[in-house]
Amino acid sequence: MSNSNSLIGVDREIYEYLSLENPKSFLLFAGAGSGKTRSLVNVLQKVREKKLDRLIKSGQRVGVITYTNAACDEIKHRLSYDPLFHVSTIHSFVWKLIEPFTEDIKEWLKEKLQADIDDLSLKLSKVRCINGKTAQQNIRKIESKSRRLDELSLVRTFSYSPTSNKVERGTVSHEEVIQITATLLNESHLLQNILTNRYPILLIDESQDTRKELMEAFIRTQSLNRSKFSLGLFGDLMQRIYSGGKDDLETALPEDWKTPSKIVNYRSPKRIVSLINNIRDEDDGKKQEPKAEAIEGRVRLFIVDSISANKPEVENDVRYKMSLITDDALWLESNYTKVLTLEHAMAANRGNFDKFYMPLSEVDHLRDSLLNGTNASLRFLCYQFLPLVNAIKARNDFLIASIIKKYSGVICSSNIRFCEDPLSILKEADDSVSRIAAKVVDGDPSISEVLQLVDKSSLLFIPDTLKALLVNVDRESIENEIDVSETSFAWEVALNAPLSHLNNYSLYINESLGFGTHQGVKGLEFDRVVAIMDDDGSKGFLFKYEKLFGVKALSSTDIKNQAEGRDWVVSRTRRLFYVICSRAQKSLAVVAYTQDPEAVRNKSLASGWFKEDEIEMM
Repeated sequence: MSNSNSLIGVDREIYEYLSLENPKSFLLFAGAGSGKTRSLVNVLQKVREKKLDRLIKSGQRVGVITYTNAACDEIKHRLSYDPLFHVSTIHSFVWKLIEPFTEDIKEWLKEKLQADIDDLSLKLSKVRCINGKTAQQNIRKIESKSRRLDELSLVRTFSYSPTSNKVERGTVSHEEVIQITATLLNESHLLQNILTNRYPILLIDESQDTRKELMEAFIRTQSLNRSKFSLGLFGDLMQRIYSGGKDDLETALPEDWKTPSKIVNYRSPKRIVSLINNIRDEDDGKKQEPKAEAIEGRVRLFIVDSISANKPEVENDVRYKMSLITDDALWLESNYTKVLTLEHAMAANRGNFDKFYMPLSEVDHLRDSLLNGTNASLRFLCYQFLPLVNAIKARNDFLIASIIKKYSGVICSSNIRFCEDPLSILKEADDSVSRIAAKVVDGDPSISEVLQLVDKSSLLFIPDTLKALLVNVDRESIENEIDVSETSFAWEVALNAPLSHLNNYSLYINESLGFGTHQGVKGLEFDRVVAIMDDDGSKGFLFKYEKLFGVKALSSTDIKNQAEGRDWVVSRTRRLFYVICSRAQKSLAVVAYTQDPEAVRNKSLASGWFKEDEIEMM
């Protein structure tokens, strides 16, 4: 445990803001590699040392919200699992807060479900063919929402589970938990008092990625409870991932907020700190300093003509050249280097999951959940459907039975047929498994084909939103429908992808495929990094590295978004470039595929990102 004089610099400053007598709120700027988690833990240890007795007597705790379960576990471990600290993800934290508000949740759901039903009914009234794919999907959605609306009066308590897709009476979804909390926190003085009395100190990590409406509700609550509530935000807007965050966080805070900074980069060598400072200079101009004992480090930019490039050969050659430049033979070992792509579509193409990923990534409201796992359909596909399929492929009967028992109503005491005639039910389940095995053991069928077999046999509970898509209409009829929704069409195309693409996607988001991106590696670090920049491989529109490098002209939309201060393609691309470069602990190779190598070279020199002797044309 730290002694009374152990905190120095920014850590001491933050601790002083967390006074129970005169609380202050703050936004801490913590750039890449600045030791943000270390500061968070140091400050919390000091709070425990100095304020423990008073908090215990008042029945209060310190709230700590982090973005991932892994981050929660790390902080809990560093704090020796002390119950004084309530460390949790944002969804778990806010659910504990609103769980007792049954009637308020019920009222919110009534309004939301009725609005959704009215919207779907209006769309249904305008369709040309009631038997079309979209019409049938909307009918299913109306039926599902109407059933849920009718059953609300029977609900006594609500439940929420981040790992379950089983829709039961009284369950609320991942997305609803955030929306309900934001609404109630803004409207209910009682909930505001509960939050501030229970947690006089609330610290939010990765605040730049916390949903905008919820962040605004927290800030408003703080402004109404300044004398008893300290809200501390840790983060860096340059490293924000998701589009749903509050992108004006730094400029929209109340005037009395403090804005401390951690400017030392403890991760990267001097040359890489210099590089990321120059990249960031065109954004917010904030700069970091390397730690005093930092090594010099090496960076190289390899510019490759994308028209004629054999990319695997080029990247092997880059590793060989880096081994010579750095005198580091481990550059030759693929297991000791980390390949980071500028954005997910590049990884999708390289990792063979593009047919599943790309259609969904083009829908705005699906994009974030595609990466953070908050979409119920995606969670079902990756954590229930795919494990069942893989267990069937492995012919692991014990695991198959365990998954079916856990995630369906086929083998359970609540299934009357199973209680009356268990042998017949088990035989039916076994026959269903055999039909799926015939598809998947030696083949690579579409996701939809296998999903329909699972649905038909009820081997798993399928989320209503996904179940509504399993209408047997061929792909061509979907494309010819005028009223087909963007979301439905995206899912239809994605589910038509080979099963192997879903499997590779699942490996990718669980960081087991060998490719990383901005989203997947923020907070991680690697000795040797290869940063791949390849617009041809991305096929996306959110990120364009050749626009960042001045190779391609800005569109009218780009110019308009920039002029209006909105997030736009160059700012998004610059953030990703910043983050992947900042992962390197020893040396960094940037591989830029381009149709105009000379333009990339000129921009790299003019911007000060790279020096003449650090650029190699390949």
